[in-house]
This record gives sequence, C-alpha cells and structure tokens, in this order.
Amino acid sequence: MDFIERWLHISPDGGNGASELLIATIIILAIISLAAWLRGYLPKSFTAYLKQLGKRGNSDRFDN
Repeated sequence: MDFIERWLHISPDGGNGASELLIATIIILAIISLAAWLRGYLPKSFTAYLKQLGKRGNSDRFDN
C-alpha cells in the first residue's frame, strides 16, 4: 500500500503504510455510513410515494 508515495512522490508516514490504511478506513466507513443512511431513508420515501400515488384522483392518461 504505497500509492501515496508512488503518486505524489512524498512519504508522510515513513513508508510503513499508515497513511494509506487511514485513507482506506475513512473511505470504507463513509461507504458504510452512506449505505446505513440510505437503508433507512429509501424505504420511507418509497412508501410515502406509494401512499401519495394511491391518493391521486385523476390518472392524467390519454389512452383511457
């Protein structure tokens, strides 16, 4: 895991890989937290959409 050293030509952690591990951990935690947020948000918004869809009085379709 020395992509920072290869890409930027600097060694912030002395070459032991701690910086890359920290970056990878932050990215993984961000993905997990986003997935957890969407897991709670998407079903609520979808059920709200279905409830509102059932309340429509006119279908606004021209092929009836």
